[in-house]
Amino acid sequence: MVEMSQRLKAGLNIKGALAVLVWLVLSTFLLTGCGDGSPEGPILFVDAEFDPMTGDGSSGRLEPADTFKPINEANPAVAQTFTVLSTGKFEEFQIVVTDGESVDDGFIRITVRPLNAMGEPNDDPSTSIIRAIDVDTTTLPATLVETFTTFDVGMDPGRQVVLGETYAIVVEFVSRTTMTDVNPIARVLGLSESALEPFDGGTGSTGENFVGFTNNTDDYFFRTFVLR
Repeated sequence: MVEMSQRLKAGLNIKGALAVLVWLVLSTFLLTGCGDGSPEGPILFVDAEFDPMTGDGSSGRLEPADTFKPINEANPAVAQTFTVLSTGKFEEFQIVVTDGESVDDGFIRITVRPLNAMGEPNDDPSTSIIRAIDVDTTTLPATLVETFTTFDVGMDPGRQVVLGETYAIVVEFVSRTTMTDVNPIARVLGLSESALEPFDGGTGSTGENFVGFTNNTDDYFFRTFVLR
């Protein structure tokens, strides 16, 4: 009986020590947050964006687009450049890209690339700071419907961005499922130079991989999010 009592006490002492250890670990986690030393942990912030309101916003979320850049064989890529406003991790982004008027379905690809020395999107897709996102055009909003589509970057490597760095969101033609016509399989919406609310932090651009891009006077609707 004495031996059993001693074993019981030893077991209780071990359980007590484990309970204290668990309490200490949980307390440390709660005090330090999710690993960045702040009580609330990393927070997702809106960073660079071009999303002009229509007056007081009563007639729609976006000022109506007046430029609708096609994505097809004749116009292989459309891009919007921007400047990073906050250092952190590039977490997600939104653009207004819709299905095209072609009766063919197809695929487009989206990357986020640095700019070259002339301020144009890098024409090498391998420079993207995120993994390429392939999009089936049948999943896009109907043709010319002005609504943001969100793309989550997730845990892609190389997505750390720094205040003042410049990048481009590039939307490119990949393929069409059939060859019924040559009309655009997608369109990227924005505002032209004549718009009342130009975007000062970047510009629109068109071009082709491994050939080059040319900046234009358009700006395409977008919004970026940085985790910091």
